[in-house]
Amino acid sequence: MSKVLGLDHVSIIVKDAAASLAFYQSLLGLTCLDRPDLGFPGYWLDLHAGQSLHIMQLDNPNQNTIRPEHGGRDYHFALRVDSIDSCCAKLDEMGMNYTRSRSGRKALFIKDLDDNAFELFECGQN
Repeated sequence: MSKVLGLDHVSIIVKDAAASLAFYQSLLGLTCLDRPDLGFPGYWLDLHAGQSLHIMQLDNPNQNTIRPEHGGRDYHFALRVDSIDSCCAKLDEMGMNYTRSRSGRKALFIKDLDDNAFELFECGQN
């Protein structure tokens, strides 16, 4: 039996791939990876260490789903960051709403332009 070696990528569905690319690049400074022609618009963004975020411009099968206000209670992916305070400053500068983690951890939750929730979690520097 094969064993899991780690996370490769997370995919999100968006209505405007270019707008979502601008959002994630502006907030997180992510760079694009090469992406084959898959027959629909999208981008692959480098999350480092061989991991990536795949933005897919497709019809949203969940568009009529009622989503929780707090991203921690919704489907979400989490990214490790070196400073939550820097992320808060950037989000404030961008006029973006976010909620802090209710667990007391140094983490926050954001929703992107298409209501996709994600978490930014401050990792301890060892």
